[in-house]
Amino acid sequence: MVPPARIPALASAMAAIVLAATAAPVLAPTPSSSTSPTPAREPELVNSIGMAFHRVPAGIFRMGSDPGDRGHRMNEAPAHEVRIARPFLMAETEVTIGQFARFVAATGHVTEAERDADGGFGIDWTTGRVVQARGIDFRDPGFPGFTPGPEHPAVLLSWADAEAFCRWLSELEGRRYRLPTEAEWERAARGGTRGTWWFGEEPAGRANIADRAFAAAVSWPSGPDHSDWDDGFAFLAPVGSFLANPFGLRDMHGNVWEWCAEQHDDTAYARRSQSPHVDRPPTAAGSGEASDPGFRVIRGGGWLNPVDWSRAAQRVYFTPTFRYCLLSGFRVVLELPEEADASAE
Repeated sequence: MVPPARIPALASAMAAIVLAATAAPVLAPTPSSSTSPTPAREPELVNSIGMAFHRVPAGIFRMGSDPGDRGHRMNEAPAHEVRIARPFLMAETEVTIGQFARFVAATGHVTEAERDADGGFGIDWTTGRVVQARGIDFRDPGFPGFTPGPEHPAVLLSWADAEAFCRWLSELEGRRYRLPTEAEWERAARGGTRGTWWFGEEPAGRANIADRAFAAAVSWPSGPDHSDWDDGFAFLAPVGSFLANPFGLRDMHGNVWEWCAEQHDDTAYARRSQSPHVDRPPTAAGSGEASDPGFRVIRGGGWLNPVDWSRAAQRVYFTPTFRYCLLSGFRVVLELPEEADASAE
């Protein structure tokens, strides 16, 4: 349960994300056909609950952004080289409501949004304000006139909820599933490219972000103005609705924000830039306890956010108990056996 004294701080932080969507609109894009589902490359593995995984190779990539880069924020600097020490498999999409419900049915897990007597965090759709209420949880995030189905990404999940899912899946299959490190997430999102997004500099129609469909679905007095394109989804999109990147991964940009494993550290990029940084898997499943007060990194942008908030370099962080209908989703990594290192780039 979130202590009453902390609710204003949480609400303030979440409101900042919501209000960011009121940024000035970008120029109208060229219409794209990318909103139609297209087949990704064949997955390397499909697990026992139907999750498809693609290989992300080891290697060196440029992480972060620098002043002058589109949408640059101070906590993304300096851009620096990171070497991913071991290849890994990443889920093609975010964990879905159906997959998370299967975990709940098997274990009896109760999410933090459900355990808290005050409920999860949603939105007052007449004002755009963040609200907390019972009944707002992963089964029903409280969207007006729309209830997501089993094929939509699960939201309103805390970092601890995501960790619990990973532990269950690891025990079920006898192999290690976990949240990605922040560097693994960005490596995967970039898909081997160097642009702001893996598809270049124009995201319209290629990611589920604030758009004409969203503007038509709400009646905020001063809501987001991104009416120059329509990605086809007012709120959540079913996973896999957009083009796969070169690694075979979908929805790395937009739709829902995704938890990463480690704590946020504002000084990490500066330290890493002084010497080559090697990113290695966490030494244990999970990198902290549910009660750990450290902020956790969350990545990728969401359906309500303006375009620049879905960049590969964008970083946001919240407390591990944070759960909200915009941000709190996740996808998982499946570790490869150590002998797979031999095929690393």
